[in-house]
Amino acid sequence: MRLKNDPYAAEIKQLSALLAQRIILSYQQATIPQLVIPLPLHWRKMTQRGFNQSQIISKLLADYFLQQQTSATHSDSPRIKIRNDLCYRISNSQPQHTLDKKQRAKTVKKAFATTPEAPSTLQGLSVAVVDDVVTTGATANAIATALRKAGAHQVDIWCLARTGWNNSPQ
Repeated sequence: MRLKNDPYAAEIKQLSALLAQRIILSYQQATIPQLVIPLPLHWRKMTQRGFNQSQIISKLLADYFLQQQTSATHSDSPRIKIRNDLCYRISNSQPQHTLDKKQRAKTVKKAFATTPEAPSTLQGLSVAVVDDVVTTGATANAIATALRKAGAHQVDIWCLARTGWNNSPQ
């Protein structure tokens, strides 16, 4: 996916709009989380790359929902708040794509921590974490665990792509 190397990749807007539409359809009767946390990158990775693709996707989702809210046909679209200050990545592990399922789970198990203000902000809330690709779910589970420990009632994962890699019978 070009998005990991190019923050201006043309497909990011289209994929984010499709994700937003899918989110609206998926929740139907349920309340869409209005607090969104872009999957944090370790500061070294952020320095290397220069941008966080999950932050870009989160912003595009927020813009999409806001635009739909002003439309008479989708007045029930959520107004989401992006918070990238509640959780951070502790470890700078090797790229996940180089690891097998067990190694991925072990590498990211305690990779995330929350900031001191997270418990008072997250207490009892349903939140969504935005990521570009979910493969085994190890990273998603690790961040969800950290956010639940900080008081989040529910953590949903919103991603542009979900690979079938984790569906093997291993």
